[in-house]
Amino acid sequence: MNLLKILVYITVFSFAFASSMVYAENNEQVKAAIDQTVAKLEQAVTALEKGEDTKVIVDMVIEAKQSQKSISTSDPKVSIKKSQGSNKLGQARTSLNDGDMKKGGELVKEALADYKEVKEKYNATH
Repeated sequence: MNLLKILVYITVFSFAFASSMVYAENNEQVKAAIDQTVAKLEQAVTALEKGEDTKVIVDMVIEAKQSQKSISTSDPKVSIKKSQGSNKLGQARTSLNDGDMKKGGELVKEALADYKEVKEKYNATH
């Protein structure tokens, strides 16, 4: 009977340990995705200020939009802000493709501010 208890305890603790390791790994992946998104948007803002080619800026916006897809959290405040930033990235891409650099640039800057807020809120809770 004691051997059975020991095996049950070992099994329970190994599952608990494994799930905490998965959580930590997922947490690091989310943080990396947030950092990558912010970095790409900062590059896009710099490119806008330097007057880079629209195609280059659109490609940066697309890369930011792709990297933000890996940001997942159960925190509704973070999720809402991420969604707002994602919507702005889509609108920015459309504006830039339509040749409206002013509106597209403003939307990229707003999206950057949103993702900086996502980073701040996510880091505060994780």
